[in-house]
Amino acid sequence: MKAKILVVFLSVIVASCYYDNEEELYNCSIDPATIRYSTTVTNIFTSYGCLGCHGNVAPSDGINLSIHSGSKAVAGDGRLYGAITHASGYPPMPQGGGKINACDIRKIKAWIDAGAPNN
Repeated sequence: MKAKILVVFLSVIVASCYYDNEEELYNCSIDPATIRYSTTVTNIFTSYGCLGCHGNVAPSDGINLSIHSGSKAVAGDGRLYGAITHASGYPPMPQGGGKINACDIRKIKAWIDAGAPNN
């Protein structure tokens, strides 16, 4: 009887060890021509609560993501991408929240790679 319980228990443990790749689950096709600061990037910042700390009123660390010049400054020096990817040497953002999903990170990266335009 104990052997049967052990087999069932181990089977449940093994069956629960399953990993899904987010990018395989959710198709994230990105056309860099459609990535815009005024819509795509600001919507991502808003949806993850980034503007609560980095908005117009006393922005944390002087980083104001609600205006293009503030967003472009941290995009240009690597701080934005380093923070949202939780790269070593950068404070993981959003602070106290979950990591931004891979699709949204790719959208921000496409905007950065395009020169972080004010569009």
